[in-house]
Amino acid sequence: MLAEYGLIIVIGVVVISFIAFLGIFAANYMKAEPNEALIFTGRRRKKGGKGYIVVIGGAKFRIPVLEVVNRICLDTMSLPEVKVINAYSKEGVPVTIEAVANVKISSKPGIIDRAVERFLGSDHNRIKQIIKETLEGQLRDIVGVLTVEELYQKRDMFVNKVLAQAGEELEKIGVEIDIINIQNISDDQGYLEALGVKRTEEVKKDAAIGRAEAQKDAMIQSETARREGEVVRSEQEKKIAEAEKDRDVAKQQYQGEKLAAQMRAEQRGPLAEAEARKGVVIAEQKVLEGEQIARAEVESAKATAEEARLRAIIVVPAEANKAAAIAEAEGNKQAAILEAQGEAEAILAVAKAKAEGTELQLKAEADGLKEKAAAWNSYGEAAKIDLVLEAMKIVA
Repeated sequence: MLAEYGLIIVIGVVVISFIAFLGIFAANYMKAEPNEALIFTGRRRKKGGKGYIVVIGGAKFRIPVLEVVNRICLDTMSLPEVKVINAYSKEGVPVTIEAVANVKISSKPGIIDRAVERFLGSDHNRIKQIIKETLEGQLRDIVGVLTVEELYQKRDMFVNKVLAQAGEELEKIGVEIDIINIQNISDDQGYLEALGVKRTEEVKKDAAIGRAEAQKDAMIQSETARREGEVVRSEQEKKIAEAEKDRDVAKQQYQGEKLAAQMRAEQRGPLAEAEARKGVVIAEQKVLEGEQIARAEVESAKATAEEARLRAIIVVPAEANKAAAIAEAEGNKQAAILEAQGEAEAILAVAKAKAEGTELQLKAEADGLKEKAAAWNSYGEAAKIDLVLEAMKIVA
């Protein structure tokens, strides 16, 4: 039981220690917002190094007890009342400058270190006051090297000079200028008013001179225009006269051409009639030729038709009869040939039978004669006498 209690106690101590460690770590893990810088101080750094670390837009673990963390704001600070009263210009004229500016503590490495060394732990209003006083001092210095006319008329040049010179001085304390606007420039001596009056008079004078010069130029231009108008008018009259002359010449030419055309037209009537008559005669000849050709074609067609009719009546039947006679003759010829062939074969058969009979008869007679000769040979002289008798009988 004691062992189990001891194990539970150990586990509890470990868990509590781990939770305590997480709490300490979370409490000391410092994060910088985008518009602020964290300044870690309290530890010894390397030889020659700074005694602090600046963290911008990041995070770092603070070692408890050994390190202290401070924050410095990097927001834009508005200075609405930057004012310099009775700042003497280059001519010694006292002027008052009223301006507004937006500034901020720089976040650039190296420059922010200057702001840390000067403003760390300071009140925000105190920082704005220091920057305002520095900016007003720079404005006073810049006014001293410029004339009132330059301050008043060359406002952009004045602002650029303030940005350059005052920006350089403010950078020494770790501050940079976003914008600066000069709102008003005035003086208690009436210099600017007089300058305005002088300028107004100069403008009026320039206006009067300009008006007189404009009138003079207008008169000169009017006279010049009049002379040029006269020249143009005379040239126009000359051109008009030339145009009238050309018109008269053109009229004469037109009349001549018209008369010639009229004469040609008068002659063209008979010529046209003759040409028309000639065309009529040619057309009549063509009509007659056409009629003759048509008549010849008609006669030819009649002859062709008659020939076809006669051929149909005489030639076609004659040719049909001829073909029938030829066919009949061919048939008779074939029949005669067949008949002759039959008769020849019959005669040949008869002759062959007769020949065969004769051959048999002669063979029988020869055989009889042979037998007779043999008999005669056997009978001798008596047979010969008998043969002679038989011959004499036949002769008789």
